[in-house]
Amino acid sequence: GLFASWRSTRSTELRREDVLAWANDSIAALQGLRLIAARGRMRIEPEEEERRLTQLMFDTSILVERGRLFFRNASAGPYGRDKEPAYRGYRPEILDQLVVAHQIACQWQRAGAEERLRMGLVAEDVVRRFVSLVQAEVGRERTASRDTRRGGQGAMQRARMAELNAERVAAEGG
Repeated sequence: GLFASWRSTRSTELRREDVLAWANDSIAALQGLRLIAARGRMRIEPEEEERRLTQLMFDTSILVERGRLFFRNASAGPYGRDKEPAYRGYRPEILDQLVVAHQIACQWQRAGAEERLRMGLVAEDVVRRFVSLVQAEVGRERTASRDTRRGGQGAMQRARMAELNAERVAAEGG
């Protein structure tokens, strides 16, 4: 009994440490994107911005895949039945935040001023939502919050931008 208890405790500690390491890497990527997208608040040279965005494209994609080790897709009946097991159903909301960040990083260079303004606001929302979700998760053996168990609605960056409150966009200068 003592060995089983120790083993269970150790397994919990290892998972918590792994999720925390992944979460820290994810927060660094999300916050990096937020800083690039923060309208007028960050001044970096175009070459540096392009280099960082390219790295963020890779990092966010890799972090999504690493996150699949900790957060399984939500069952969605027949959706994705023909896919590999890790990709069946709907991706969890916590991973959707990284997917939206990836989409922004990929589209930033080609975006116009209005679209960049909206992307910046979404980048801010994404990092805040991610931190809130991971905060509910870190330190527990299994998902402690029903929010992190629930599947996301898909990572549609353009839809999220369209949902922004007009007053909020105007207040930011759009």
